[in-house]
Amino acid sequence: MSSKIDLTLSEDHKLAQMTLSADETEAKAEIPLTLEQVTQLIAVLGRVRETMVGDQDVPPIEGARFNPVTRTRWALQPEALTEGSVLAFQHPAFGPVGLVLTPQDSEKLMHGLHLHQEMRTHQQASRGKPN
Repeated sequence: MSSKIDLTLSEDHKLAQMTLSADETEAKAEIPLTLEQVTQLIAVLGRVRETMVGDQDVPPIEGARFNPVTRTRWALQPEALTEGSVLAFQHPAFGPVGLVLTPQDSEKLMHGLHLHQEMRTHQQASRGKPN
């Protein structure tokens, strides 16, 4: 037995049509979804996935494929439980996302950002010099 989930976006991009079918012989369920309902569905699926992953080890990020977000709004705020920081941002595909950075993670991030700033400064200075 196989199942199929299909999503079709309306021409005006205001609605998505989700079609669910178990197989070719069974009836299909067609569900129109608004942007808010798609956002809620993503959140629910994320919580289900998080529960299914359970206590499995977090896989390494090195070599993982991802699509960087370039248009977003972000915020940084203290996080009391870990005494760290929360970096939150608006992801165009998933909505609001937050990452807790422990104090050690924050130090590592600050160090990396400092190195990147030094690289940019060095590159800008090198561009202005004649060969």
